[in-house]
Amino acid sequence: MTMSAPLVAVGIVQALLYLLFIRFVDLYEREPLRYVIPVFVWGFAVATTASLIFNTVAAVTISTVASEQATSAITAVFVAPVVEESFKGLALIIVFAVALVMRRRGSMEYSGVMDGIVYGSAVGFGFAIAEDLLYYAQYGAETFVVRRLFGGFAHAAFTSLTGVGIGLIPWVRNGFLKVALPLTGLICAMLLHAIFNFTATAFGAVAYVLLLGVVTVYLVLIVVWLAVERRTIRDELRDEVGFGTISPEEYGILPTYFRRTGYYLGLLFQGRLGAWRIARKVHNTAVDLAFTKRLARRSWSASGESRVAEQRARIQALRGTAAAART
Repeated sequence: MTMSAPLVAVGIVQALLYLLFIRFVDLYEREPLRYVIPVFVWGFAVATTASLIFNTVAAVTISTVASEQATSAITAVFVAPVVEESFKGLALIIVFAVALVMRRRGSMEYSGVMDGIVYGSAVGFGFAIAEDLLYYAQYGAETFVVRRLFGGFAHAAFTSLTGVGIGLIPWVRNGFLKVALPLTGLICAMLLHAIFNFTATAFGAVAYVLLLGVVTVYLVLIVVWLAVERRTIRDELRDEVGFGTISPEEYGILPTYFRRTGYYLGLLFQGRLGAWRIARKVHNTAVDLAFTKRLARRSWSASGESRVAEQRARIQALRGTAAAART
């Protein structure tokens, strides 16, 4: 079947816009693109290819003892969710391990609910566009458009549960929970995926109504977690004013994304590009410092305290750079 290049391009751009949107929603500690983009690519290429192979082998095996219709239903409900969520989840485990290794800069790039949603969505968006292109080749443009319009967030919603489970690892001290939380997230991702596929198989478009409900729950979860992050920044940076790490004026704007943005716009409108760059670096490091302090206290580790000290020193070094530039 001939595929329309403009339609394919629109679908890919849509997936990338979804990716940028979900990263933008992470207001206080945005994830680096050097982590987010490879996770998206993994979903698009690695997870899709591996899942296609395993799903096909399973379907061929099942077809020897079941009808074509039964094979399709069994594969969709019982096989695909396990296979696909496992391969998508593997990307999240890898990026979490990389983030642990790279912690020497002071902050943990993958921790908390919001980070889990960002990385889970990234691999999900990549997987979804690749899968939709396969459906386009097999069933035509109408199927592709419907899946893009109504199901673009489906895989992101499923795998975000795995991402949240992994993201909560640094927030707990108990060794059992550090294992149980990501496993629970993965199992829940598989179950949600299976429920969606069953609904789509049995009731068709009703599955998209279910998906709308799931996305609504995620929106509530995001709002709640952003409130947790805002409180963390406020609580953890209060002492830093007394230490001289940040000024009272900075403490007033750091917990509020829109105040920070307004401050940066003011610097840009004044033509103070150097001050804008330094302020962003200082403020981002200060926010990292707030989360690092919280996680260090939860882990009670000497390495955590060392990272806190490193970030305080980095802020002072940035201020020294700014002062030298003014002289």
